[in-house]
Amino acid sequence: MVTNPVDVMSRLFATVSGCDTVLGVGSNTDSARYRLALARHLGATASSVQGHVIGEHGEHAVICASSTTVNGQSVQVPLEEIRAELSQRPARINAGIGRTRSGPAGATMSALTHALGITDGVSELSAPWRGVWLGIPLHFTAGHPTVSMPSLNPSEAAQRQAAETKVRTAFDHITQETRIR
Repeated sequence: MVTNPVDVMSRLFATVSGCDTVLGVGSNTDSARYRLALARHLGATASSVQGHVIGEHGEHAVICASSTTVNGQSVQVPLEEIRAELSQRPARINAGIGRTRSGPAGATMSALTHALGITDGVSELSAPWRGVWLGIPLHFTAGHPTVSMPSLNPSEAAQRQAAETKVRTAFDHITQETRIR
C-alpha cells in the first residue's frame, strides 16, 4: 500500500479484500530518510548506516537509535536534531515542490524487489504484528518475510507501544464508523 495513513489503510485493505499479504511502505520511507539524515550529520555514507524507524508512519514513528550502527559500530545518535530534521521534512517538501519526487517510489520499488524475491534483505514495512499493522523490519529471503525487530531500549519500547495504541484506536474508530470488520 502506498497511501496515508499507511498503517491503518494497510490493515483496512487486508480486512476488506481478504488478501493474505498486504504491506505498506511508510516506515521504509521513514527509515531511508533517517539513515540519510544521520549519515549527513555524521559525515558518513547512507549505505554505511544501519538503523530503523518503526511503529507508525507519522508523528509516532520510533527512531531505533539504540540499535543504530555506522560501519558496524554503535554510534551516539543526536536524536533531537535528527527528529527535528525528519519532522521538518514534509513542510520543506511542501514549500519546495509541493510533493515528493522519489521517496514513496523508491520505497515501493525496494518493497517490491524484496517481496518478489529479487532481493534478499531487510525492508521496513507496515505489516501485521501483535494484532495491529505497524511499520516493522521484515527480513526477506526469496520473497518470504520474517519479522526482524531490533532490540529497543525502554524509551523506544514505550514509543512503539504508543504507536500501537494510536494505530489500533484509529482502525477501531474507522471500522466502527463504517461497520467494517
